[in-house]
Amino acid sequence: MTGCQKAPEASADSDVYHAKSSLEGEVENIMAAKPDGNTTETDGAKQGGSCDALVGTEENGIRICAKVPAVPQIVPTLTLQERDDWTAEKLKELFDGEDADVQAITTEYLAQMAKELSEMNEDDKPVAWQNFGDDSLVILSDGQKEASLRGKTTVGYVDEILKKSCDAIYKKAPEIDVTGNNEGISTRFSVSRMKDILMEKLAVLDITEIHISRILYYELDGAAFYELIFTPSYETIGVASEFGQIALGEVMPRGTAWITEDGIATMSLDDYCGKIKEQSENGEILTFSQVTDLLGTYLEKNTFCGNSRAELTQAELVYYPSLRESELILTPAWHIYIPLNEMLEALESNDKAWQEAVENGAAWNIYLDAVTGELLKVE
Repeated sequence: MTGCQKAPEASADSDVYHAKSSLEGEVENIMAAKPDGNTTETDGAKQGGSCDALVGTEENGIRICAKVPAVPQIVPTLTLQERDDWTAEKLKELFDGEDADVQAITTEYLAQMAKELSEMNEDDKPVAWQNFGDDSLVILSDGQKEASLRGKTTVGYVDEILKKSCDAIYKKAPEIDVTGNNEGISTRFSVSRMKDILMEKLAVLDITEIHISRILYYELDGAAFYELIFTPSYETIGVASEFGQIALGEVMPRGTAWITEDGIATMSLDDYCGKIKEQSENGEILTFSQVTDLLGTYLEKNTFCGNSRAELTQAELVYYPSLRESELILTPAWHIYIPLNEMLEALESNDKAWQEAVENGAAWNIYLDAVTGELLKVE
């Protein structure tokens, strides 16, 4: 019989106790460490800067070359619920003009969908993805424009005449990325004017700020429009937008729109329109120095792998969404990544570093809980 050894220290996780691993202990040590002398704090915010460093080793590391934003010291976790205060009357406000002859067409839509489903083979029927919200549906139309409210969290809007004009040039006109350019290249209407058109429409839905992840511009044969991708934003902190592969059970709040100089052609706010139920402050936001230390520990323990020759070019503080029963929890998270479109461009140009990274399953999209240091998602 062997002698008794000292019992390992216990660790609590959701009220379930287990032996604390060496990784947990190292993470806790990093979390407890004071910020380094290169990090200063003013006006309640942690100053940003830049990061150009190899985290981990040449054999298994990630190279971060990114601007690091200034962030607040405390960011609350938000709990969202469906919009029980929105009705058909709220949806009707999306139609321009009080004289619009708006009619409910929900019954006709459901009948058409049931007919189409009955005619499909079982293998062709759509997969039932999990959504944020209930099973309710309202669809209104004035003959030209249509607006819908699904699950009290998802809004759709389309102007058929404007959409037809956009459809005629979509993927035919050159696709020009104007993200980050407030004036764009159009002599017809600027990016800032486009944003004004969108925000005027969103204000009807009590949405006053958004987080824009990409703006594309198309112009051909006298027609032009912007394609916009955006997420909700709370006190200037946007919800995660770069998700990589979406798995069943994951919910990704996302807004898309086609916007012309004459108005919005289409707009979709998927799992987007939750109402804040409560917010809780649960600790200080990690400094970026602590973030890189944590990533180094995870690499050392082979929690994920990296490629030291492939650069991650973006770092930001965002809200990471998790669906728990009927509520959407938004957790502050550090996001370190390369945008998917940039990585695909690198692969198309035969960038050997990124080809090797993809082949070996190296991380390109990392979400780290900005308070606890827990890995939320790695792609």
